[in-house]
Amino acid sequence: MKKITLTLILAMVLSSGCGGGGGGGGGGGNSPPPQQNLKSATAPSQPLSIASTTLTGTDSSGNSWSVTYSESPGAAGMFNGQNASTSAIALTVSKNGVVASTEDSTAYYLTSPYTPLGISGTTNGVAWTAVITSYTPLPSTLTVGGSGPIASATYYDASNNVIGSLTETYTVTASSPTALFLNIDGAGSINGVQETETLTYSIGSGGTLLGLTEVQVTVNGTTITFK
Repeated sequence: MKKITLTLILAMVLSSGCGGGGGGGGGGGNSPPPQQNLKSATAPSQPLSIASTTLTGTDSSGNSWSVTYSESPGAAGMFNGQNASTSAIALTVSKNGVVASTEDSTAYYLTSPYTPLGISGTTNGVAWTAVITSYTPLPSTLTVGGSGPIASATYYDASNNVIGSLTETYTVTASSPTALFLNIDGAGSINGVQETETLTYSIGSGGTLLGLTEVQVTVNGTTITFK
């Protein structure tokens, strides 16, 4: 559930001040007739593996922001007393070319079937843990117009105090004749900061993850879109 790490770090950074917005996708033609957008695709296998990806955005004050994210399989580990597989996650947020925040974390999950347990990490040296409290797998086939619940999580600080919560859902939207968009939508609060977020992934017809294409975050009424 990489979404949890993006939510945490972006809420912390953006709550200290910014603004702005953005978004999009489509297609058309005359002769030959236009191809229709892909209507359904196999759900990608999880956990998702993301090569280092950088998305950029601009806030309403003209500041340039970027998010660089990667996730790759890690060594076996243990989470809340359970043996688990892991993924190593690295995340960096920059403002006007200067690093504003960094995070290193580890996602824990069971396999066969994939079941996320939680994530532990540090954001700018501050330790935290996110524990998954409910999880609903994606359907085996993603269909444009489809939606549903995914997960809920509770955030804890290093002293095991609750510092926030998050609920995730998904929607599927049209992209192109060869891919569709899987949008992971989240809403919650961290350290009293209310926020919503959407991560958009491009998925090929056979379930191939083509990439993370957009991140949109709204914190206390301020929205910024990274593309």
